[in-house]
Amino acid sequence: MRRYPLKRHLAEVLELNRSIREAFEKNDLPAVKEGIERYSAIVKDANLVSFQSNYFFLIGNLEEAQRVLKEGLSKFPLHFDLNLNLGIIYEVQSDLSESLFQYIRAMKYASDDKRDLAEGYVNRMIELLEQTYQGQNEILAPIIEKAKGIISETDQRNFPLDINGKSEIRMSQMIGTREEYMTNLYKPPLGDLLHDVNGATRYLVGSETLKGKLASVEQTISLEAESLVPISLIEQNTDIEFEMNHKNYLFSGKDLAFERFHYLRFNESGTLNIRMNNPVFVGKPIPLKDPPLKKRLVFNIFVDGISHTFLQKHGLKSVMPNTYAYFQKGMTVSNCYATSEWTFPSVASMSTGNYTTNHGLFHPEFKQSIFVEGSLLLQEHFKKAGYFTAQIGGDWRVTPSHGYYKGFDRIIYKNFAGGFETPSIVTEAIEHLETFKEKNNYMWISLADVHHVPDEIEMNLSTQAQTNIEERVNRRKKGATTVLTSYDTNKHNKYLLEIKRIDFYLQTLYSYIENNYKDDEVLIVLLSDHGQSFLDDTRFLLNETRSKVPFMIRGGGVPVGESEEYMELVDLMPTLLHYSDLPAEEKIDGQLPKVFGGDKERKFTYTEAIHPNQTYKVLITDDEHTLCFENGSPILNDGLVDLGDYTVQLINKETGCDESDEFPEKVNEYEDIIWNHIKRHIKLV
Repeated sequence: MRRYPLKRHLAEVLELNRSIREAFEKNDLPAVKEGIERYSAIVKDANLVSFQSNYFFLIGNLEEAQRVLKEGLSKFPLHFDLNLNLGIIYEVQSDLSESLFQYIRAMKYASDDKRDLAEGYVNRMIELLEQTYQGQNEILAPIIEKAKGIISETDQRNFPLDINGKSEIRMSQMIGTREEYMTNLYKPPLGDLLHDVNGATRYLVGSETLKGKLASVEQTISLEAESLVPISLIEQNTDIEFEMNHKNYLFSGKDLAFERFHYLRFNESGTLNIRMNNPVFVGKPIPLKDPPLKKRLVFNIFVDGISHTFLQKHGLKSVMPNTYAYFQKGMTVSNCYATSEWTFPSVASMSTGNYTTNHGLFHPEFKQSIFVEGSLLLQEHFKKAGYFTAQIGGDWRVTPSHGYYKGFDRIIYKNFAGGFETPSIVTEAIEHLETFKEKNNYMWISLADVHHVPDEIEMNLSTQAQTNIEERVNRRKKGATTVLTSYDTNKHNKYLLEIKRIDFYLQTLYSYIENNYKDDEVLIVLLSDHGQSFLDDTRFLLNETRSKVPFMIRGGGVPVGESEEYMELVDLMPTLLHYSDLPAEEKIDGQLPKVFGGDKERKFTYTEAIHPNQTYKVLITDDEHTLCFENGSPILNDGLVDLGDYTVQLINKETGCDESDEFPEKVNEYEDIIWNHIKRHIKLV
């Protein structure tokens, strides 16, 4: 019998919400407090944060109201009411500048029906600031400048430009922390052609990001073994002197180009003194030899946008023969599912082991909080264990400014649109491994070549040469985003050829690994983040062609064969940590699959789409059915989901028929699962 659990849960929360609001209107604070406690026992959503902060405001505890709102904004950073309310708290506390900044954020994230309200707060606060600091422009001007900066902030995709479009080249970041890093150009044109980047040139040259410290006069470093010391000048005509073991090495202003990092080798231990007449960024020393760990090489090959359903249809051995041959000595999981429908949230799920609802990265256009403080990203686990960690790629959703500076010692990045494709990335990866062959290495490479197809970009030579002219005709079916690109058979063969080309160049990497490492010393993974919509002529976005992704793993301890066990991308972290003998991360959504030594198998997989201006969608997949869920109204900037209206279909995987009426208890069970998954992010109207 259908119980419609979602509607029942929602009705309970709505009724309690209504009663709390009535208590506020009556100023019945004991009833408000009791209602908040009952509400908190059911769901800890943004409404709870709003209730709690309003309660503390009314009883005069502004400090606690502020704390609650700040904590709430760490989970719901794009929420209109929470930003506005924090602005009000700051205003009451006479912190006018911070109040203005919060009002601006509220205005920026507001839906159309609330924008006028927010603009009123912003304009009133600007007038108040002008009155307060009349004749004190030295105080007012920086406040207004910062306010303008918040308005102009974009997301972090334009790296190495910052969120306000300013270059980060040779600008030290996270100063004073253990994660301090700096980005400089990588292999820039010779001569005086390019020293920095702007909105156009950022596509033309790569960047290199390293950890270290900015030194202004002198820096002292202790070297315990043969090491490389990365150095980057900040200004031209900088003199720098190195003194070690009573030996001096002087470089004049023209000896070291300032638009790149330089790796200086020291073959002995001792105390290194570095003196300079201008600021210099001194990278963390890199010892050239490490005591070997159980796995000397852990390597993630992330290929953006490959559908495992497509590989199964055409045959992995036929489409990716080199990859097939390499992973024949490992395990291929044929039922791995993406946790989201596009790159940004999917890669964040791989890196955190958490669903989008927990890591919080979903909005394509706004700056968002950079992961949960206190949690370790995948690469941070390996860095902590003593690995030298590196990332190489051109994926603009996986940049240092998105938060991926955390845990990586070295990052080579060039925007994919500037031509940073598989051949170049594989070459850079091999050069890195060859340079640091006596270290324990953790590496992530991002290959985005298949995006040529949905992006409708002219292809490389080999793909063009193998594409018949009738398939070259552009049907102009590119969607608002590549995710929404509609079914197009003209793209199928191009997609196939791009995957084959990636596989061709990966053979060089596979050969290098096999020739330089024993199999029990490595852990190699190939996986993807999502499939493609243009491959399948179905209405529901989260079909298997988009949701099912490849997952292949090879290395010491990994069983050999093919597994049909259900797996999700959040399971990457526990799998790699397990085979590397590293402590498991406990507070994550991922679990170790049973085929890899876990306690139990997943009974189903959960894929969701949280995207502004689109409906919330869920695909739950088990042995017999796929449950397709979609709510009735688009998500707004805050990422909250309106469950007032929704549709559910329980589709038989063999017949394609909706069997919701035949299996009502299963639908009830899955509605409960959806509720528990999304309840912290519900929108109440």
